[in-house]
Amino acid sequence: MGTLFKVVCWIMATILGLLVWNLFPETRAIITCGIAVLFICYVLSIVVGVTVKRLIGDELREIRLKNNAAAYRLELIDRRVTALLRAALEQRQATNLTTAIRTTPRQGHDQQRRSA
Repeated sequence: MGTLFKVVCWIMATILGLLVWNLFPETRAIITCGIAVLFICYVLSIVVGVTVKRLIGDELREIRLKNNAAAYRLELIDRRVTALLRAALEQRQATNLTTAIRTTPRQGHDQQRRSA
């Protein structure tokens, strides 16, 4: 729909330009200068657009690289913290097991004490 609108606008502008060109010959110099200025502005806008896209692309690439480096560091820290927490949990479970074994009365000693 947008492309159709642009085509219709360009056709209308061309028809109006030809009418003005032929009906008012004294305006030909003004029209020629206007067309030249419009063409120069169009070319400059294309150059600026390409330059801006290139600069933004470079900045995005740099940000992506920094983001990937930070993600890698976070992943490394996550692995280290997970390993430390796992080791602490295993140590705590071993301590709890050792404490449970020490505090649990032995059945052999209880039977000997009861029979005596």
